Order: sequence, then structure tokens, then C-alpha cells
Amino acid sequence: MKQNPTLRAALHRLKPQLRDKFGVTRIGYFDFYIDHHHNQHCELNILVELEKPLGWDFFSLKEFLERRLGMSIDICTPNALRPALRDEILSQAVYA
Repeated sequence: MKQNPTLRAALHRLKPQLRDKFGVTRIGYFDFYIDHHHNQHCELNILVELEKPLGWDFFSLKEFLERRLGMSIDICTPNALRPALRDEILSQAVYA
């Protein structure tokens, strides 16, 4: 997968806040953001690993990232990925 240095840098800058506020241990992106034309209506696919489950705060994490990145995102954890796609997505994910 091709990398997007601007996006990777933005996620990297957010990592300390994400760790402190939400317990994010790892964050990356995958799939359609790079492989398809991006515009303001596209979703960015974000993959996060967490210290512990967030419950309803998972939606707060999504909203936080959307505000900071200025775009709509789809967010999931590795365990939430479809088993048939998990290995492919994890091998293509670009982590900050």
C-alpha cells in the first residue's frame, strides 16, 4: 500500500493525546483512502489498538479524530475486522 506522509504525520502528532485520553496504543490507516480518489465526502479507514475496551467512548474517539483530521472516518479495531479480510487489511495498514 502506498503511504500518505501527510496523514501519517497528522496521526503521529495526535498519538500522545489519543493515548492519554482514549488509551490508544497504536493507530494507522488502510485501504480505500489511498486506493481510491479522496474527496471531502470519502471516509478514511482508521485502525486502532486500545489498552482496554472503550464502550460508548469509542464514538467519542471517532468524533475526536474526525474533528482533528477534518474528514469523515470509519474506525475499527483489529478484532472487529471481518475474518476473511483481517489478514489482508493488517498487512496493508500503515501505522503512525
